[in-house]
Amino acid sequence: MRVVSIGDLVTDYYYKNGVLLGINGGMSSHNIIANLSKMGIETSVFGVCGNDVAGDVAVRSLKDLKVDTSNIKIIDNINTRCFHVSYFNEGKTLKFTSKKRCPFCNEKRWYDDSLIDVNEILDKIKPDDILVFDNLNSKNQEIIDKSTNKKIVDLGQYFEFENLSKDDIINKIKGKFEIINFNERVTKYLIKIFSLKNELDVYKLFNPKLITITKGEKGATFIHDNITYDFKLENKSVPVDSTGAGDAFISSIIRYWIKDELIFNPKKFSKWYLNSTKLTYKVVQKMGARGHLKSLYKIKSIDDICTCKNFSIVIRKQIKRCSININNLETRIINAIKSNAVKRIDNIGFNKSGNYIFIGTGGSFASAYFSSIIINNLYGSNTYAMYPRDIVYRNNKKIDKVIMITYSGTTNDILESTKNFPNSSKYIITKGEQQKIVMKTNIIKNNIISYRTGSNKTKERGFLSFEGAVVPAAIFLKYYYIKTKKTFDIETFVKTSIKYWNDFFKEQFKNKNIINMFLVGNTINIFKGDYTNSASYDIESKIIESGILNCVVHEKKNFSHGRFINYENLNNKNSIYFKQKTTSKYEEKLLEYLAKDNILILESRYDGLLCEFDLLIASQLLIYYISKVLDIDVSKPKYSEDAMKIYFYKGEL
Repeated sequence: MRVVSIGDLVTDYYYKNGVLLGINGGMSSHNIIANLSKMGIETSVFGVCGNDVAGDVAVRSLKDLKVDTSNIKIIDNINTRCFHVSYFNEGKTLKFTSKKRCPFCNEKRWYDDSLIDVNEILDKIKPDDILVFDNLNSKNQEIIDKSTNKKIVDLGQYFEFENLSKDDIINKIKGKFEIINFNERVTKYLIKIFSLKNELDVYKLFNPKLITITKGEKGATFIHDNITYDFKLENKSVPVDSTGAGDAFISSIIRYWIKDELIFNPKKFSKWYLNSTKLTYKVVQKMGARGHLKSLYKIKSIDDICTCKNFSIVIRKQIKRCSININNLETRIINAIKSNAVKRIDNIGFNKSGNYIFIGTGGSFASAYFSSIIINNLYGSNTYAMYPRDIVYRNNKKIDKVIMITYSGTTNDILESTKNFPNSSKYIITKGEQQKIVMKTNIIKNNIISYRTGSNKTKERGFLSFEGAVVPAAIFLKYYYIKTKKTFDIETFVKTSIKYWNDFFKEQFKNKNIINMFLVGNTINIFKGDYTNSASYDIESKIIESGILNCVVHEKKNFSHGRFINYENLNNKNSIYFKQKTTSKYEEKLLEYLAKDNILILESRYDGLLCEFDLLIASQLLIYYISKVLDIDVSKPKYSEDAMKIYFYKGEL
């Protein structure tokens, strides 16, 4: 389910006392979508803008908030609509005016009739899309009348009713919307022209599921099922800027309506209202309708031309954690394999008759899996790579030892899932401080194997794990070559692998087909098997955790047992295919089948264990290049407050 806004894009200019503060995207329906996207709801815009710098900002302002902008149509030889909001001090009060003309040059960059393509939009909207409108112009009305989707309209002005008959107004609105949000000015106007008694009569006239009426400092009114619910504004504040408050208010209502499975439960209206006022409080404390989501874009004029005609954006360099972590990855891997952690792996006492569980979460699970196949390969012992909850629901009587891969050393789920194992059989592979982990876990000091050293103390920051995904695997790989007494320079291998994959992706991401695979809203198919599992677990985790798009993971041969049916029904057939150097006969046929669509083949120059580790490094570079071409920091994804409740959950699994 997506929430979709429809309409021509607008760029808002903001001024204070004659000084340009900055610009941002505007228009109520798109502001609503911007808020919803920040709340973690899937959103998209169907609209139009000009092929000019104002259009670039209008699109960018949405894309920066991870709204799907792929359905925005860029038209040559038109000017993107621009709106000018000017603030000025009048005593202690900050007042504002809103105009379509620039306060400096008095030029108007605005076209009156909407340029959206009705038929194209009707073809592209999905049956379960929720459509949001902020006006009832003829093109919007045609979409409203011809689509069967659930619809919402936010009307803060009544000027478009002034030249319509009463019957025309009724025909435009009656029975066509799930939610109508009116400004109090609009309801007063409607009560007057229709000679109604009150707001309840407005509800009966238009027959939506819910009407919300915003009343500024007086609060708001909800009307549902012919019952009126009045709510007062308890905590009043002096606003910095009230623009966008109504858009944010209805955004919050939509969010909780979706959360409550599209049910209007009057018992929850007071909570809906309270949460909406909390959001509007944040909005009015910032300049601009979207200032609470992202600061205004700073711009400067070009060649002394007025900024309403041409400008450049002032870009402040942003520190991207993903880039920092990738740039430090080689050094961190090499420092770790030089630490005493490698020798201490031998103290675990692996043997051929043992049964061992390796645990990890997120990126650390990839290292847990890799480490398990190293030990199986060395000793022939039974090894299992598992997520914490998997351990809770199995009989572990025959398990001899548990090896926990955790970057911090104190991951709650991992500790909770192993609480019934004796401390003597538990080992932690970590970059955490040994003594602190001992104090928190009561696991004996010798069983905590930290690759933290005096010269290698700094830890990654960010939502994704790079060092945590690769370093434990590197430690176990070096351990493998020590035990097998084979000559192998792992440091050179790491350096060569990082350089190879960096060069590989640099070339691949010049291809627009490859770039388009990773656009928001797409689905990526990931193919794994034959010494590629660690990389597939890792990249699936990173893509999902970064919030870019969805993934479907296929074991290569299992794909042939009907999974191709799902694949063939996808609108965008995009695949990441991990493979070792040797190509099997089945794989030749599979690759031939997939070749007609977009496919990124990551073929290692090695087979076996070296392929497994080589592709795990490739996974880190791949997510880096995805973030680079999309110009986002995947280590700092957006997430809702509700999501953090489960993120910080500590307790029984």
